[in-house]
Amino acid sequence: MVLTDLHSVSASYSGHTVFTDISIQIKSGEKIALVGRNGIGKTTLFRLILGDMTPDSGGITHTRGIRAGYLPQEVELDRSWTLYDEVLDAFSELIAVSKRIEEIELEISTGESGEELLREYGALQERFESEGGFTYKSSIDSVLQGLGFELEEYHKPLRLFSGGEKARAYLAKLLLAKPDLLLLDEPTNHLDIPSTQWLETYLAELEAAVVIVSHDRLFLSRTTTRTVELKPVGLDDYPGNFDFYMKERSARRELESRAFERQREEIARIEDFIQKNIAGQKTKQAQSRRKMLSKMKRLDHPDTDSRAASLNIKSSGRSHLKLLNAQGLAKSFTGRDVFSDVSLEIERGEKVGLIGPNGSGKSTLVKIITGELEPDAGEVKVGGNVIPAYFDQELSILDPNDTVIDSVWEEKPTALASELRSYLGRYLFEGEDVFKKVSALSGGEKSRLALAKIFLLPANFLILDEPTNHLDIPSCEQLERALEDYDGAALIISHDRYFLDKTVSRIYAFEDNSVRLYLGNYSYYAEKKTEEAEAGMVPSEDRVREKDERKGEWEQLKEKRRIRKQFEKLEQKIYQTEDKISDIQILLEDEEVQRDWERLASLQREKAELESELEQLYREYDEFEHE
Repeated sequence: MVLTDLHSVSASYSGHTVFTDISIQIKSGEKIALVGRNGIGKTTLFRLILGDMTPDSGGITHTRGIRAGYLPQEVELDRSWTLYDEVLDAFSELIAVSKRIEEIELEISTGESGEELLREYGALQERFESEGGFTYKSSIDSVLQGLGFELEEYHKPLRLFSGGEKARAYLAKLLLAKPDLLLLDEPTNHLDIPSTQWLETYLAELEAAVVIVSHDRLFLSRTTTRTVELKPVGLDDYPGNFDFYMKERSARRELESRAFERQREEIARIEDFIQKNIAGQKTKQAQSRRKMLSKMKRLDHPDTDSRAASLNIKSSGRSHLKLLNAQGLAKSFTGRDVFSDVSLEIERGEKVGLIGPNGSGKSTLVKIITGELEPDAGEVKVGGNVIPAYFDQELSILDPNDTVIDSVWEEKPTALASELRSYLGRYLFEGEDVFKKVSALSGGEKSRLALAKIFLLPANFLILDEPTNHLDIPSCEQLERALEDYDGAALIISHDRYFLDKTVSRIYAFEDNSVRLYLGNYSYYAEKKTEEAEAGMVPSEDRVREKDERKGEWEQLKEKRRIRKQFEKLEQKIYQTEDKISDIQILLEDEEVQRDWERLASLQREKAELESELEQLYREYDEFEHE
């Protein structure tokens, strides 16, 4: 059954045409991914479906009685309510039915039991049962816990919740309300990985139609069966999930590109004929072809609308080998332990992921690393020549009262306006966009501006806390490519599993109030967790076979350990040499030493020799890495 039908719809906003000629039918039970670059009009399409906007042209029809639910990127909730009050409101009609049943039972008990009252009583009981009257409390528990809420948070006032927690509360209420059509705008932005996986399962089993806008490509692939790409004119419909869409789109664009080239060649051939013959013996033929050419529908180049932020991350140069060394960190707030005995190391050039459930302490750990917080125990050592850049998910680097251009100008006050405008153009801030107030930007625009600020100046250690939130898929892909080309180190906190697979080679995962290291990307981590979960179910004969196989690997392991010892000795020598250079640098800056010319010259010679030795050690280290 068709729930919603949009036919040749066009829409504009503040005099600007958003899109034209959009036609789409949404059928009951469908799971649709709505994709397209930021600013293409995905939110506008949602508002049209909801009736919050009227189209400039075209028509929208809905099945009578359809109930639609919408999750925006920013939500507003009653601050005086608790979490449980908020989600319970999804069952307000059912609760009203329950109260009416109780009133009728009281009337019946006093002897007032007319036929009409009994009919109403029976109908209400049937409705109460069919709409989940006996199970809605357990449904609340299931959804709240699936989205990562703890029991002790149920009666916590919403005014004490973070923006991300409020978004999760609103999503919970929306799911419990069970609308016929569910419109979700970036539903995973504030979910951790376990909650995202729970939502994938929930949506797959949901009978309602669902339309999802998300930058999380793995989430889209696991939840949708149809993909619609919104364009400035019309849309492209793909009968499959996001993986299918990516492959099919590539094939379609190849065909479109060939057709475009063939038409261009044909147009050039006709124009050449016209030019040569318009004044000759074949004038009529030339005029006929000119008329034919004027009526020809010109094909657009298939990449006309492929705008995405063009990111380029510059490194500030080589840091010391051991860039970050954190040992035995612990932190607690108001008597509650956030984590304890956390240790992690990052070396020059490494891309490392940090994952864990909401509330496990990821952002707290990052603030300790950046020096914003002091640990209760343990210490953080940062190597020499380290220049960090920090992207925090709250985007606190942005001042809402700044304009776009002023925001980046703060990072480089000596830059020319033309230089900064050109730079901002790579982040899709063009023309008058650079004079917009930060407060007027969308979530995606704010994320791109924050990235523009931290990437403006070179740095060799990036700390990125949920960098893909609010970015569109093309910009996520650009960020992945930029990180791949970047030769500095990065610590990436993210729940975007696809993004982690593309960018990191090691994972630190919060487990049991501490962190555990996994020597691979997210897929490797997930595979290891699955193996651990199944370890207790392996038959005894399989264990024997595995033991025999491991014997054959023993000699290889011994050789690897021997090489590793040599590698560690080389590392240790590099650390010692770097420390010596740092010590000499401290002495060179001492005023007393600077007055002793002989000692100063001796120290400078020693530093130069050590730097030369360090370069040779670096070369040997690089050879080890590529063996």
